[in-house]
Amino acid sequence: MREPKLISRTRTGYALHLAAEERAVVSGLLDELRSLLTDGAADAAGLRRLFPVVHPEDPEAEAEYQRLTRDDLATSRVAAIDAVRAVLDGGGRKVAFDEAGLLSLMQALNGVRLVLGTMLDVHEDEDEDEEPTDAATPEFHLYAFLSWMLDACVRAASGEQ
Repeated sequence: MREPKLISRTRTGYALHLAAEERAVVSGLLDELRSLLTDGAADAAGLRRLFPVVHPEDPEAEAEYQRLTRDDLATSRVAAIDAVRAVLDGGGRKVAFDEAGLLSLMQALNGVRLVLGTMLDVHEDEDEDEEPTDAATPEFHLYAFLSWMLDACVRAASGEQ
């Protein structure tokens, strides 16, 4: 039997197929990220990957860059979260997204993944064949689930379904 796709193309955009429990988990994670971004915790260590350093050798230039861009980046992430939550809250098992909605979903999922990856100390240079020591933790399972969702979104957006 063929496994159903997480995301399928429709005439007007995309359909995300999530069970109610999965939708609740994603919504809860998005709510947590939104709180981190809006409740004055924007300097929290867990958010460092959301606001990357672009001038590591020049602290003054970096401070100016962060001053000029940080609020806009946070506002953009919050807007993406709000757009996704509005669609998730209004949908059933099959949730419809247009192109812009799919991009918001990808941005929101990636934001949660980045924060969770920071908590788990996940690095890009880790050996893919080597299983992390914390792979059995619930947080790692969430990270894997969000990675799977993000991959499905990217494949759908690029027409690789």
